[in-house]
Amino acid sequence: MKKSLFITITALIAALLFTACADQPSQTQTAAEDAAAAAEKEDVLKEENASGEEATDSKTETTENQEAPENPNKTETETEADAATEPLTDESIGAVSFMPSGQDFPLVYGNNVLHAYFKRQNVMAGSGKMIIKKASDNTVVEEIDLQDKNKCTVGEIDSTFQILGWNGGTHLVIRLKDMPAQGETYYVNLEEGAFVSQDGSIASKAITDSSTWKYSTAEYGIILNTPNGSDVYVDDVLSGEIIIQGEAVKAEISNYDENRVRFNEKEFKESGELEIKIYQIGVDSFTVTYYDREDNPIGVITVSYTASIKPEPEEEAPKKAVTNL
Repeated sequence: MKKSLFITITALIAALLFTACADQPSQTQTAAEDAAAAAEKEDVLKEENASGEEATDSKTETTENQEAPENPNKTETETEADAATEPLTDESIGAVSFMPSGQDFPLVYGNNVLHAYFKRQNVMAGSGKMIIKKASDNTVVEEIDLQDKNKCTVGEIDSTFQILGWNGGTHLVIRLKDMPAQGETYYVNLEEGAFVSQDGSIASKAITDSSTWKYSTAEYGIILNTPNGSDVYVDDVLSGEIIIQGEAVKAEISNYDENRVRFNEKEFKESGELEIKIYQIGVDSFTVTYYDREDNPIGVITVSYTASIKPEPEEEAPKKAVTNL
C-alpha cells in the first residue's frame, strides 16, 4: 500500500494599521466670552497634556518591560502567518495572500509546499498554469497544472484567515514536484485564469513579474531518506539529517505522540543524523522548530506520514516435478 510522506510549511506577515480621529465641538460666543473661554481651554489642555504624557510614559515602560512568551510549539500556520505579506488585490478575484513570500522569511529547506489564501470563498483551480522560475537565471523549474488533484488541493480554514482579518475564504495548497534547492531564490508566475470562482464567472489575472510572489529557501532544514510516495510501515526506522546552518543555531522536535513515534534525539545544536522509529499505524506528524542565536523561532517544518502494517511476503507456489518423457 503506497503511502505519501508530506513535508509542509510555511511563511506570512500581517500588517494592521490603526487610525483614530476626534471631533471638536463648536459654539457661538461673544468676543469677551470667546477670549475667556479660549484662556480657560488653554489651561485645561495644558493639564490634560501633562497628564497624558505621564500616562504615555508609564504605558511605554510597561510595554517595554513585558517579554513576549516563548512558544516553541508554535504551529506551522502561526509561524507562516508571522511572516505574512499584506494581501494583494486582484481586480477580478479579490484579495489574495501567497506564502511563503519575501526574502526575510524563507521556506525551510526540505519543504515542497506553497499556499494561496483568498478572501473570496469557493475559489478553485482554473485552466491557467503555475510556473516556478529560478531567480538567478529565470529558468523554468516546474510548470504545474493546478487542476491536477495531486498538485493542488483545498486546505483547511486555519488561523491565517483571522490574522489577515478575514472571516473566511479559500485556502489552496500547491505541492511541488521536487524540493526547492537549499539557499536558492524562486519566483512564481501565474497564467490568466489560474484561479477561478466556483461558477467560472470570475478568473484571476496573470502574474508575469519576478517580484509579486518571490520566495527563498533557507540554509537550515531537514533531509529525509524516505522520498514522497514511498511506503512507511510499523517498526520501520526512517533516517534523515537535521541541518543547522546560516541563521539557525538550534532545532527542536515537538508536537508528537511518543506512543506512536520516537526519535534518537529531540534537540540539535549542530547538524546531525535523525532516526525516526514508527510504532503504530495511521496518520502522524511531528514538528521541527529552528531558533536563532537570540532563541527566537525563525522557521518551522512539519513532517506528516501515514504508516501501515508491512504485508506478509507472498509464499511461492510449490514446484511441480518435471518428468522427462
